[in-house]
Amino acid sequence: MSEKNQKKPRLLTVTTPTVAGREIIKELGPVFGVGTVAFGPITSNKAKGAMLKAMLEISEMGNDVGANAVVGMTTAATGSGFAFFRAHTIILTGTAVKLS
Repeated sequence: MSEKNQKKPRLLTVTTPTVAGREIIKELGPVFGVGTVAFGPITSNKAKGAMLKAMLEISEMGNDVGANAVVGMTTAATGSGFAFFRAHTIILTGTAVKLS
């Protein structure tokens, strides 16, 4: 899927534990998203695609539990394979919340 055709996350997602000017009225639980760069040479477009996929998944998971934001998002990356035949995975985690 080309970058132009990829869906964009719609849920407010921040790395901070709160959202400035908003009160957290309910914590709904942990959410996560995973995006993988396929085997082969890693390019910035592939990495961007993996991050967008992970962002979309964390956003969808938050929407599924009724959140209007995800706070405290962290990013982790893993790799497997050898030399140019590596797979890289981006994992995003956070807390789904309801804001006032």
